[in-house]
Amino acid sequence: MLQTYWCFSRPHLQQTARSADFRSKFMPIFLSTLILSALPVTAADGDKSPLSLKVQAGVEYDDNITVDSTDNNSRQGDMSFLLRSNLGFALSKKKTFKLTARYSFSQSLHQDLKNFDLQIHGASLNVSTKYKSVTIGTNYRYNFIKLGANDFLDIHSIKPGIGFLAAKKLYFTADYEYQKQSFKQASLVSRNSNRHSVSTKVFFLLGKGKNVTTSYKASRHTTPLPELSYWGHTVDLATKLPVKFGERKSTFRARYRYRQKDYSGIHPSIGAERADRRHSFRASWETTLFADIVGKLQYEFVDSNSNLATVDYQSQVIRFTLGWTL
Repeated sequence: MLQTYWCFSRPHLQQTARSADFRSKFMPIFLSTLILSALPVTAADGDKSPLSLKVQAGVEYDDNITVDSTDNNSRQGDMSFLLRSNLGFALSKKKTFKLTARYSFSQSLHQDLKNFDLQIHGASLNVSTKYKSVTIGTNYRYNFIKLGANDFLDIHSIKPGIGFLAAKKLYFTADYEYQKQSFKQASLVSRNSNRHSVSTKVFFLLGKGKNVTTSYKASRHTTPLPELSYWGHTVDLATKLPVKFGERKSTFRARYRYRQKDYSGIHPSIGAERADRRHSFRASWETTLFADIVGKLQYEFVDSNSNLATVDYQSQVIRFTLGWTL
């Protein structure tokens, strides 16, 4: 969903209007950067600054643009330009107590399918405390999402959890998450939902930054319409493998995910209860290119199977980004 040549072969007037639109969409990130840069920074742990900043930009091609939250499937491919940033401020960085506030911004600008442009503003607060080898914490997050040029969705979530070293090379986490979704368009309010999820993850620590992880999540998603309510199950298997070529550090990551959704009511368009089964595979290669600039190449394949036609599809996504971290 990323591309830097979205205004090629367009009339000059359209380019000017699009440039103005580009500036208006990205203004929040530049203003936030300026504001946080002006904050008084007091190191909480040695000489480390409590301020963190990460910015990414890149290009993406998706051969089937979709919006999962509304079961919208374009059956078309498109290029897009992506910009993402994450600003963080550690209010406390003590070894036994951490409190961090973050603001994130994400924008995709498509070459042709403008109605699928996605803008996400996120604010979060994370607090955690550690006693011996056990860490307990809670994360609250709010996302405001725009689709195309319209307000689309608000999401509030709170996620308490616990993590501990179960064995010398085995780390275990368990979480509960409550999520509330509120759609901003009248035609979508029947999709407003409450979701309760419990999840567990096991990290197999292989040394030198290498690990294998496996996780399971069970979710109950409820909406005003029973045909949109479901029980969900998600299983992940992933690996992280750091690689070093001379002085250049690289990281290979891969993940397989299986997701199942079993809906509660008869869907009027198919005359049966909807059932979704999705397999996805993602692999990425990340390496330092020069100075503090990191390049990342990622490929993802999705095989979505459902008795609802709009959710029965395959898609492939390839993305390249450049990132900088303060």
